This record gives sequence, C-alpha cells and structure tokens, in this order.
Amino acid sequence: MAPPNNPSSHTKPPAHRNVKHVVLGDLLFKTWYQSIYPEELVNKDTDRLYICRWCFRYSCDADAFAKHTQVCQHRTTPPGTKVYDHGGYAVWEVDGDKNKLYAQNLSLFAKLFLDHKSVFFDVASFLYYLLTFTDPHDPENYYILGFFSKEKLSWDANNLACILIFPPYQRKQLGKLLMGVSYKISDWEKDSGLIGGPEKPLSEMGRKSYSRFWEERIARYLLLHTSDTEDSEYSSPQKQKPSKASCKRQPHEVVTVQEIGLATGMLTEDVITALKGMGIVEPTTPSKKRKSNQETGEVNDGETVMIRISDVLEWTKAHHVTWRDPVRDEGFLGRWAPRDMHEISDSGSDESDE
Repeated sequence: MAPPNNPSSHTKPPAHRNVKHVVLGDLLFKTWYQSIYPEELVNKDTDRLYICRWCFRYSCDADAFAKHTQVCQHRTTPPGTKVYDHGGYAVWEVDGDKNKLYAQNLSLFAKLFLDHKSVFFDVASFLYYLLTFTDPHDPENYYILGFFSKEKLSWDANNLACILIFPPYQRKQLGKLLMGVSYKISDWEKDSGLIGGPEKPLSEMGRKSYSRFWEERIARYLLLHTSDTEDSEYSSPQKQKPSKASCKRQPHEVVTVQEIGLATGMLTEDVITALKGMGIVEPTTPSKKRKSNQETGEVNDGETVMIRISDVLEWTKAHHVTWRDPVRDEGFLGRWAPRDMHEISDSGSDESDE
C-alpha cells in the first residue's frame, strides 16, 4: 500500500478552477488552481477529472478511465531510468523529449497545484524526476508521489525548475528527499565549482520549504565537519583566513560563507539565508553595533561572526533534525552511483554494463 494519506496543507481558497476535484488512481481530492486542459473536455462545470496514476492520462468519463487503467503501459514501471532507490523510495529520470506526451500530461496535472508553473507543452528541454514508492510486501505495485523538473541547459545554473509532492502525500518530508536528490545530481554535474539552486523567485510555499531544507543541510555540515572544535566562525567571501599561528591560539575554525557553499553545494546567498533563519550567529566582539546584528541575525559584508556548535546542536534537537542525510549516496544508481561502487563492480566482473 502507499504511505498513509494526509489532508492537504493548502488553506487558500482556490480561485478560478476549471476542475474542482481529481481522482488520482483511487484517491479523490480537491484542486488548488486552474490548468489548461482542452476546453472541449474540461470546462468550468467539470467537477471531477480522472487521472491515471501511472501515466497521468486524463478523462471525464469514469468508464473510459477504468478501461485505460487496465491496459496502461506504465502499470509496472514508470518511463525513463531509475537513478535512486532506497528504503522503498525511488527516483526516475524522464526525458521530456523522449516522453513528450507523458511529460505534458504530468505538467497539466501539476498545474492544478502550482500557481506559477508555465511550461506545459514545450517539455523537450526538461528532465523530470519522479518520486515513487513501492511497498516491499507488494513489489509489483508502485505509487508516484511527486516530482521535480530541471532544465537540461540552464544559463542560471538552476538545479530545479519546479517541484511538487502531490497533496495526499504532503507533510511527510518527501519534498526534502527530492531537494536532496537535486543537489546531489547538481553537485556531481558541476564544472569548475559551478553551484546551482532552485529557479527563483520562489513561491511562498517554496521559500518556506527551501529555507528549512537549507538550514538542515548546513546544520549537518557544521556538526559533521566541525565536531572536533568547540566553536565555528564564518565570514563573508572577502574575509581572509587568519594565520596558522592565530588559529592554534583559538578554539574555533574560521571558514567563509563561500566555503560552506562549496562544501554543501549551495549558493552563497542561500547559505546566508539559512544561517539567518537558524538564528545561531553572534558577533565576535561585544560592540554596540554588533550587538544589534546579533539581535537581528543580520550578517554584514566583511564581518566575521561566531557560530557555536553547541547552538547548532540545540537547533537540531529543537527541530528534530537527524544528523544523517536522508538521501543516501549508496542509493544512487547507474551514472550517478558513487565512484567506489563502480570500481568494486568493475573489479568483480569483466563484463560491461549496457
């Protein structure tokens, strides 16, 4: 069976919906926004639209929908290539150019729950990453829980265009799983230190989700990589590191925001956003000016501030954040599999994979 359903957290009254409800497989739930389904099929009087949970083909006819689900070519597996598999959750990479109808149907369905999504039919330049769940007690059945899309070539180095966890599966930390996968892939793809992030501006919901994701990502980095020091300092990219002699005299390590970004695969601006949101920075001197910065959590250009590991630890406890990243390196497959696993595989067999 799929993970337990949960009512949508969306509370704003939908405006101008051309579909009031959708049936996704055997789940019935309300829509949030309007999508541009063909007017001859879907109009303002459409109360219920049936969506195939495997290929997102749509119909207003319950009988036609039922007949299709019996012969859908994606009943047993999604299109594309599996790139991640761990704990029953898997991520599949779907090329919009090779699977145009599938990507278009997915985009039309997603628009019912995304206010700013605009790409529906020009899908060839995008990759789609589907999040699926397969119950180990029912391995022949799978559920698509959500997805994120990504431009094949982004001039802004965006690692994600849009992301959606379908309403029945929200509030289960699944968005963080997809965000983590997007950052892993972005990190392995980056050339000459080029780091990306989600396409901006973010929606209100997206901003809240990403802020928490970034905060947890940085907390894990600080705890796992500076746990041998009492305190950790960071400064703006323009701030130079002190001499080795001064470091020996101080019970802390000095790193820049840029270095944290390189280590976590995050943009410098996103690192600063996360540190401010966590409220764990404090000035290194007790001057009045810096006291005001401490109260606001503001970080000025060229200023060095203190981050106490004890404060980071308290933040993780208060927000129930685990030290271990929910996205596991060993879960990646194919060209994204960790290099050492490739080496083990190559040394154990003379046959090459196709």
